[in-house]
Amino acid sequence: MIEVEILGVSEGPQHPVVLLRNEDRILPIVVGIPEAHAIQVGILDQKLGRPMTHDLICNILAGFHGEVESLCIYKLENDTFFAHINVHQLSDNGDLMQVLRIDARPSDGLALAVRQKCPIFVAEAVMNKAAKDVEIPDDDDTDEGDSWGS
Repeated sequence: MIEVEILGVSEGPQHPVVLLRNEDRILPIVVGIPEAHAIQVGILDQKLGRPMTHDLICNILAGFHGEVESLCIYKLENDTFFAHINVHQLSDNGDLMQVLRIDARPSDGLALAVRQKCPIFVAEAVMNKAAKDVEIPDDDDTDEGDSWGS
């Protein structure tokens, strides 16, 4: 598994796209508008007055002494990404009771991961199949933006 960071949410030609980065590779994942909003709210750590669905899930997990350890995007099949959320459930005194692997859409997992500030991993096979190589400009470079490679 390769650890990635969320660069942000971008407008795609038809749908929003979440951009995940590992070094000089970018993995674009198309998401729906509500999911893009939920991810963006989490990235910006915005408080909206009432909990959104992903905030509710975080609250429920906390009530069951669950800690989101990581998000893993493990498969790409027929242009669909598959992910699971790794959760550790702890006892009242903090001992590990069980490890849960919860199936999730990557967009929902990303919305949780940004709220929980946990690592995000992508399978190497997924990165090799769907990531784009980019040229990252030096800090001294005056060109703006990244150049997408093939």
